[in-house]
Formats: sequence, C-alpha cells, structure tokens
Amino acid sequence: MTADELTGAQPFKRLFNQLQDPVVAFELLDREPIIVEGNEAFVDTFIPDTQSVAGEQLNDLIVPADRREEATAFDRRTESGESNAAVVERLTTDGRRKFVYRGVPCGENCGFAIYTDVTEKLRRERHLDVLQRVLRHNLRNDLNIVLGEADKIRCAAETAEVKQAAASIKTTAQELANLSEEAKIVQGVLDEPTVLNPVQLSAVVDSVAADCRQRFDDGTIRVDCPPEFEVCADDNFRIVVETLIDNAIRHNTAATPTATVSVTTTDDDRVEFSVADNGPGIPETERRVITGDAPAHPANPRQRPWSLDGSVDRRELRRRPRYRHTSQRRHYRPRLS
Repeated sequence: MTADELTGAQPFKRLFNQLQDPVVAFELLDREPIIVEGNEAFVDTFIPDTQSVAGEQLNDLIVPADRREEATAFDRRTESGESNAAVVERLTTDGRRKFVYRGVPCGENCGFAIYTDVTEKLRRERHLDVLQRVLRHNLRNDLNIVLGEADKIRCAAETAEVKQAAASIKTTAQELANLSEEAKIVQGVLDEPTVLNPVQLSAVVDSVAADCRQRFDDGTIRVDCPPEFEVCADDNFRIVVETLIDNAIRHNTAATPTATVSVTTTDDDRVEFSVADNGPGIPETERRVITGDAPAHPANPRQRPWSLDGSVDRRELRRRPRYRHTSQRRHYRPRLS
C-alpha cells in the first residue's frame, strides 16, 4: 500500500475521521515517520492551530526529547513490518500526557499510529493504590492496639468467660490483620503480567500440601495427583493452590479438618484439578454476596463448596505449551460447586 492509498477509500476515510481516538497515517521516508494525514481527533489533541499536518515529521511534533530513542525503536519495528503496543508519553496542547500507543504497519514503509489517552485513568489508579496502602497501614496499626489490649484483658481476667472473650477478640483481630495482607497479595497478583510456562502439577501440589501439614497438625490433607500431569500456568498458580488448601483447613470447624486435593482426566483428554473439604460451607448470606442467589450444594450441604478447577488438553501442551482461557474451564479459578 502506498502513502496515497492509506486513507483514500471513502468508507475507510469516514471511519478514519470519525474515530474519537487520535489516529495518524504516516510513511517512513529516510527512516523517519512523515505524516500523510491525521484525523480530527489527532489534530485537536496535538496541533489544533495547524491547517494541515501532512508532510510534517511525526516525532518532531509530538515526541518529547527524552522519548526520542523509544520512538525511533518503534519506527524500526514498523520498518520491519512489526506492530507496536506500549504506554507512551506524548506532547499535547495540555502538556505531556500518557497514551496507549498502537502502531500498525500497512504496506511497505507505511503505517498507522493510534493514541488512546489514559492519563486520568492512570492517575486515578495511582491515587487508589496510595489510598489502599494508607488504609492497610492504618488498619495494621489499629489492629496491633486491639491485639495488645486483648492480651491485657486476658491476663487480668478473673473468670474463664472473660478470658474466652479476650481470646476471641484477639483471634478475630489477627484474622483481620491477615486479611489485609491477603488483599495486598491479591492486588500484586492482579497487577502482574501473565507469563505462562509448563508446570508439573504433582510437584506444586505435593510441596504446598507438605507446607500446610506442618502448619496444621490437627488437619488431614489428602492428595491424589499422578506425576505425569502437566499444565501451563503462571508463577501465581502456587499461591492459588496454597490459599485454597490453607483456607480449607484454617476455616474448617469439623472435628478433624480434611482437605482433599484431586487431579483427574476427562473423556476429552483434559486435566481437572480440584480442592474440597469437609467444612460447614459458606453461610447462605455470604453465598448470595458471591453468587447472587446460589442454592445449597445438592449432594452434600455441609461440604465446603470452594474448589479450584482447571482443565487443559495434554496433547496440545506437548505441541505448544500455552494456557488459554475458554468457556470450557481451562482457566484456574475458585468456583462454587
């Protein structure tokens, strides 16, 4: 496709000009991006006082001096026929702003650059992150005071009833403190980029089960995981397994808390992994918060209904190790059964 053909077709030209995100068509001349045409949003965002941007050097117009090396690297990728995607800073009529930049090569030495302004979104996320850190810090400080006072009450108590109440206060406060740390871990997991690698299920499950057995002397953890099963997952898979087994024992009120970890195959050659326990289950009021209006477990109302399940085609893994999220439960997730 030539520079003249980039925005020539009428249907495409209408789309090009009606897009709300700034879009610019360019060609690489002497390895530099020269603007062929910018849509109205591009002109309004970057250079509203200019009658025409055609023929201008794109990087000179909108790239800050300290970002030129990055922009040149993008140009080289376009030159090689590769797409670009990144969060970048560009100069606008309102100063430097952050954009999700997508560069799409189109023909020989031509391409499009699309800019989606995410400045306010990122600012809100930073403010929210600071707020969460402050709240967690304040919560930990307040709970430390509660824990200390509960110890004082327990030591000074003259009746078993008061001692038991103090112990209950301390236990609840400690659980709240742990919940704060768990929220921090969850946030870290969600913010991390996902990199999938082949994972030997039995190695992860056996290691986690051994650690949990040391923490819970009164619990029973059963594992049925053949060594040959392998799936693709990221580094957070261990955290998910550990959290489920830990919860299955820690919050289990049965006389002998028991968690059962099982791995099976389905008729279509997928691997299914689950964690279940003999606890009381999620209270109905809390269940509705999670599911809206889920009925009790039909087979065993007392069975704690949290389980982790996932499935993957083993033949596909041997050909190309990857892990896809589909409607057929290839994604590991806690679910209500």
